[in-house]
Amino acid sequence: MDSKERPSINVIDALRANHNDLQEFVDSLTGDEWQMASACEGWRVQDVFAHVTSNLKQFADPDPPGDEQDQLSAEEAMEALVSPRKDWSPDELIEEYYKYLEPALNVFSNLIEEPTASVEQQLSDLGTYQLRWLPYAFCFDHYCHLRHDMTSPGGPIERDLPSADDLRLAPGIEWMLAGLPQMCSKDLTSLKKPVLLSLTGPGGGKWVLHNSGENELIQIDNYSEQEVSASITSTSHDFVSWATHRSSWEDYCSLDGDLEYVSSLIGSINII
Repeated sequence: MDSKERPSINVIDALRANHNDLQEFVDSLTGDEWQMASACEGWRVQDVFAHVTSNLKQFADPDPPGDEQDQLSAEEAMEALVSPRKDWSPDELIEEYYKYLEPALNVFSNLIEEPTASVEQQLSDLGTYQLRWLPYAFCFDHYCHLRHDMTSPGGPIERDLPSADDLRLAPGIEWMLAGLPQMCSKDLTSLKKPVLLSLTGPGGGKWVLHNSGENELIQIDNYSEQEVSASITSTSHDFVSWATHRSSWEDYCSLDGDLEYVSSLIGSINII
């Protein structure tokens, strides 16, 4: 389905669906599984969950800002939240998650309503975004960590999860596309000719990456039969993996058109 034709998705409903999947998974974990190495380098399954719950807590009940907080990269800030939780028990992490889930969802519900929705905020080195994008980022976070970092084939644990659908996946894809220009433009300076990104399956659609205005940031537009020099095709689910460098694009993408050109660009897509 083209992204323009997809029925409107309530991002709070999407967050709840991804939460329900995570809850079912967490409730099934054994003591040994909590300690398994995840697909996030240096983090156990327990640490990945600590990352998710610490972020929820920060939105529901933020810690006082530290002296060096503004100087941390996004990844350094994530580690700073996980580090003090490494000695927590799984039960303590689960307790924190449920304590702050509903308060965080209430915050997110307010962020998608004007006038707050259009307020811009700097997110470390990830760029500046309207506040309405934050619940989309959390959809991405829940989906990515559960389905690519903790469960197989990328993660260590085999589980049958509910099938990915537009509700679970589309908001995360929207966040990735919103973030791509600010996170990747510095490495995509050679994007001189438009490239079609075609994502298939749930959450899919067609978009054109270009910099026709030779701006500091590249642009991403819905595809409307524009002329392109090359195309990248993968499933939306796999895009979450290769576009975050959890896996190689070569394993999941088919390229068409100017292959030398698009091959030189695709590795520079790295969304955090």
